[in-house]
Amino acid sequence: MVIEVPEVHDKLEGVSPPQLTVRLHGHTDEIAFLSDAVNTGKLHHAVIFEGERGIGKATAAFQLANRLLLPARDLGAPIGAIDPESSTFRQIAQGSHPGLLYLTRPKNDAGTGFKQAITVDEIRRLQRFFSMTAAGPDSYRVVIIDPVNDLNRNAANALLKLLEEPPARSVFILIAHGTGGLLPTIRSRCQILKFSPLANGEIGRVLTEQIGAEDEAAIARAASLGGGSARRALLFAQFGGLELEEALDAFLGAARPDTRSAHKLAEIAGNRKSDVHRDILRELVLDRMREEATTAARTGRMRAAERIAAADMAMQERMRMADAFNLDRKQDFLTLLADVHDLLFAARTS
Repeated sequence: MVIEVPEVHDKLEGVSPPQLTVRLHGHTDEIAFLSDAVNTGKLHHAVIFEGERGIGKATAAFQLANRLLLPARDLGAPIGAIDPESSTFRQIAQGSHPGLLYLTRPKNDAGTGFKQAITVDEIRRLQRFFSMTAAGPDSYRVVIIDPVNDLNRNAANALLKLLEEPPARSVFILIAHGTGGLLPTIRSRCQILKFSPLANGEIGRVLTEQIGAEDEAAIARAASLGGGSARRALLFAQFGGLELEEALDAFLGAARPDTRSAHKLAEIAGNRKSDVHRDILRELVLDRMREEATTAARTGRMRAAERIAAADMAMQERMRMADAFNLDRKQDFLTLLADVHDLLFAARTS
């Protein structure tokens, strides 16, 4: 039976979304902690799942939601014992379960694409959600916000009010990519559960399950490039990331920037029909900057290392601003490539 899952801004074509992912790889300690909290009635009303993007936090969130929303007769089941044929699993995946509200970036008002933030209007949906009668006096109502980093200021303040006075039998699962971009007052009202990066072997199993990858050398290479993130490894294995890495390295490694190569890369990053290749290239650019900073520090070139580290932070902010103001993608990436080439070349020759 095909289950229709609501469309989200960061969907990867051909890859099972967290709602439909039955098996969670890694994170044994995190799931054991949550299981103990649920079984002893000590689950905090708001938990932040904190860790790098693409390591399984959203999958873990949906598995916890599945456990909390099971019918009373099944409440002895452990977290992760998912029955994909059950009505609970199907309703949660479809976004139709009355006990779960999943909030992520909404679609643009024009109907095409998605907004760059989770807005206060999305948080206001919680008022209606909690005003509805629960399935029973002991039934949970679960909210997943994915990721909480995407809340704009008004949305974050509105959420804070709910966390200060949470409704009865409510559980907020806030997915956080890293530690930045989150109000300290929100963090202080939540329990923090840190999720570790995945081991390469765990990433390899994800690649095999999700896309049927069989080439062991390609799997190992993608897992290595993933840096602990299954999503990132999938981008390399399935969406041309290895080829993009080769092209970018050739450009950044040249003594003089090649205009034709820069335009080819910028053309790919500028494609508005998909964010996937732009995201891969951005990650690769940041990786190369961090690698060069590490090399500079290890070889005693501390001034160069500090310059690159500062540029790294500025580059991330620049990327966020480019998205927020909907700048011309190709031109923005062309400028970015030129700046990074000059920065890294200067560091190598200093």
